[in-house]
Amino acid sequence: MHTVWAQQYNFRNWTIADGLPQSDITDLLQDNRMRIWVATRGGISLFDGSSFRTYNRQQGLASNNVSTLFQDSRNQLWIGSADNGLTKYDGQNFSTFGSSQGLPATAIHSITENNLGQLLVATDSGVYRLQQNRFIKHDKLPPQPYLALHTDALGTVWAGSKENGLYKISGSEVQHYKSLQYKLPSNTITAIYSERTDGKLWIGTSGGPAYLEDKTIAQLPLPPSVTHPLVSDFTQDAYGKILVALQQDGLLSVDQEQVQHLTRANGLSSNHISALLLDSEKNTWIGTSGYGLQQRRAQWFMHYFTIGDIQEPHITALAQDTKGTVWFGTANGEAAYMQNGRQTTLDANVWPPGTILYSMWVISPENVWVSTSRGVWNLRPRQAKHYTTANGLPADEVYFVAADARNNVWFATAGGVASLQNGEIKRTIVSDDPETGKAYHIYRDKQNRLWFGTEKGVYLLTQNKLHKVPALQKHAFTEVRAITEDGNGWLYFGGYNYGLLGYHQPTGETKLFNADSGLPGEGIKSLYADRDNNLWIATNRNVLKADLAYFHDTRKLKYREYNGQNGFSGLEVSYNGITQTPDGRVWFGTIKGLTQYIPELDRINKAAPQLRLTDIRLFMRPTDWQQLGYRIDQASGLPVNLRLPHSKDHITFYYHGICLSDPARVRYRYMLEGHDQQWSETSEQPYATYANLGPGTYTFKLKARNNDGYWTQQPLTYTFSVVPPVWRREWFIALLLLLVTGSLISVVRLRERSLVKMNTLLDMRVKHRTRMLERKHREKELLLQEVHHRVKNNLQIVISLLNLQARHVQDPIALEAMQALRSRVRSMALLHERLYRHNNLEHINLENYFREICESLYASYGITEEKVNLHISVPPINVDIDTAITLGLVVNELISNTLKYAFPDGRDGRLGIDLEHLRGDTYQLIVWDNGVGTPEVRDQQQSFGLKLVSSLIKKLDGEINFENINGTKTILHFVLPS
Repeated sequence: MHTVWAQQYNFRNWTIADGLPQSDITDLLQDNRMRIWVATRGGISLFDGSSFRTYNRQQGLASNNVSTLFQDSRNQLWIGSADNGLTKYDGQNFSTFGSSQGLPATAIHSITENNLGQLLVATDSGVYRLQQNRFIKHDKLPPQPYLALHTDALGTVWAGSKENGLYKISGSEVQHYKSLQYKLPSNTITAIYSERTDGKLWIGTSGGPAYLEDKTIAQLPLPPSVTHPLVSDFTQDAYGKILVALQQDGLLSVDQEQVQHLTRANGLSSNHISALLLDSEKNTWIGTSGYGLQQRRAQWFMHYFTIGDIQEPHITALAQDTKGTVWFGTANGEAAYMQNGRQTTLDANVWPPGTILYSMWVISPENVWVSTSRGVWNLRPRQAKHYTTANGLPADEVYFVAADARNNVWFATAGGVASLQNGEIKRTIVSDDPETGKAYHIYRDKQNRLWFGTEKGVYLLTQNKLHKVPALQKHAFTEVRAITEDGNGWLYFGGYNYGLLGYHQPTGETKLFNADSGLPGEGIKSLYADRDNNLWIATNRNVLKADLAYFHDTRKLKYREYNGQNGFSGLEVSYNGITQTPDGRVWFGTIKGLTQYIPELDRINKAAPQLRLTDIRLFMRPTDWQQLGYRIDQASGLPVNLRLPHSKDHITFYYHGICLSDPARVRYRYMLEGHDQQWSETSEQPYATYANLGPGTYTFKLKARNNDGYWTQQPLTYTFSVVPPVWRREWFIALLLLLVTGSLISVVRLRERSLVKMNTLLDMRVKHRTRMLERKHREKELLLQEVHHRVKNNLQIVISLLNLQARHVQDPIALEAMQALRSRVRSMALLHERLYRHNNLEHINLENYFREICESLYASYGITEEKVNLHISVPPINVDIDTAITLGLVVNELISNTLKYAFPDGRDGRLGIDLEHLRGDTYQLIVWDNGVGTPEVRDQQQSFGLKLVSSLIKKLDGEINFENINGTKTILHFVLPS
């Protein structure tokens, strides 16, 4: 029988090599920005999860030998030294407090703040309080050395003295606790701490820890392994356990009445623990004396890397029996089982040294099957039966052993599949292929069917033959090293370098996950579906815990990843290396030993990263903003009100998100408001670059995601602007517009003046030319009037000659001809007389002209309008001289005929002239009477007058028609020029 040496926890270590100024840690503090302050004997360091920034006397500390840290309600950091008083840091500047401020320049052991906001300081000469920037000795506490101060949730101040016990100050009352009366382990009080939950007060002394509950002090029973019980600090971890730091003897973990002693054997870098801190992400920080800083995280993994006397705990086989006892075998032929924290090693002499144990099937502690690199052993209390190729196995290298429902034993070997039935080993026939290649795994499902994972894929045993499943054939899926099944009828196959293949037996549905679908590793070595509906996937890089309920609903994988960065320090899990014991804990066999997963301790980090901009650079080169003339923010070191000239349009932002649990898994998204339309893709790079930025105002926005996928709610922002060049600035553009507008106005005004001058000159010229034209026109009109006057006079002479000649003519026909000729000449004379008398020489009013012709003919024939009533209907139309003469001659002939023939014997009657516009340029002229008519129309058409009418009307593109009904109607259609 051998005891398992130690349970090892997950610790992360930092030393001087990682940036600490000194390896003696005296105190730890997390500020309001999630940063860790580390007090050392070489100054203080600010840790942001990835790097340290150290402050010492050169930056303003009173001393490099720092003893204690405290952040007050104003977020000011107080730094107590071991030899030179106190220092305050307000985020920008350091200021020291010593004797000139009323504080002895000696050791500062502890700092707290009361409920009035007053700072209290424990020194070697007493407790001092800060009042109006000076320190005054506390009047309710005796002057003596004090090592610890604490203010509880009720505002009560507790003071621990160096040699005289504990003091409680509540208002004006002071209560004193000493070891004899109150069972304190010692009167030297070294640390005081209040629990978060029930307010229990823990008291650390040089003789060990005690606690005050219900006004009673009780000492904590210590394990026998504790030999130096001096307490240096307390904290309460994420699970409510009280952690007690022992100055020389490791760490105590107190869970109600159970006390666990943790030492270097459990992973501590040193047993000299000086400071403890629980951060906002529920990680425990441990300061040591001489060994730097440690972080205890991922407490849900417990490791067993030192297992009894096993020299090389490279676990290659893992199993459990019906009682939940864990059995394991190694790559060096060692085998054992562990129960109740104790290990029993099996006799390894049954197989040759160096034999690799691949799997174990534990029927009972008295009946164990072990598959190895040299055959199969069946271990019984007094015998061990060995099966090899000599007994019918296809190969001596046997990877897995299992049983079917009839208790036949099946073997997966490097040469294929075989079974032991009725004491005889038989090789299994493959129906689809000549052979399976190497067979790696055997799984019996809930329907008692056997599945085989082989080098060539998945096979199902049916009627003692191996068959491929048609639904799985569509995937090129080989090298199947692991098989498991969940409670919803899904089988899962792990293919090394091929990913994960799910198969739903009731429906035949398949689902493949590989690198293309987001699986972080395709080299699957082991699978296990636990009782909590999780699928554990072990790859050659990490371990995944997939949520099967989510997969059943969405056919997608949602998983949590475990690796060396977040607690799974066992590295690579072996083939067939996962099992779950009845207590719900999951065990992993790894190349470093055994790892146990404790599900009740697993927690999600919901604290989003605290973001800050670390640097801003131009053209990706370090930029001295102060030298460029910018004011620098002392807290961030970044320029204030950054306004870049247009030539410096290439800017890079460097940033950091504080995630203390797993800084390597912080991811970022960013956008530049004013430039980007949407957030960037998720990236791990801690910088963002923008080039060729145009003028304008921009706001850089940044988000970060922690190791468990929680994003910052409000983005970090930084606003800056790029100033446009002079020619693109508003004032320059406005000035340019004013100049252009002024120039345009000037040009317009000059143009207007020029146009006014030109218009005046043109107007003068036009008026002059108009006067000249009017004069010429007037001269022309006078000349035309004179011509018409002379023509009229000449025509009057012709008429007079005709009248004289007519007196000497006796022949009636000749006399009639002369009278007709005279009337024709008179009609023309009338026209010229009208032109002579009127100013308008271009157009003749037809109505007036026709009336004058008729009046002349009436007079010539001696007829009055009382006898023959004259009716003229002519629209107001003007025609030129030629048209007027033509129409006048036509009317003269027609009216003459009417007056001569229509009313014989002095009859009364009516005579009319109607002019009507038909369409376009076409007109209709009707000369009518209600006389006796003209029966001899043809004879009339042959008369000279009517021939003259027909000839004249053709000049106007017209035609003539006669009607002889109730008188005579002569109808002429003609065209007047437009």
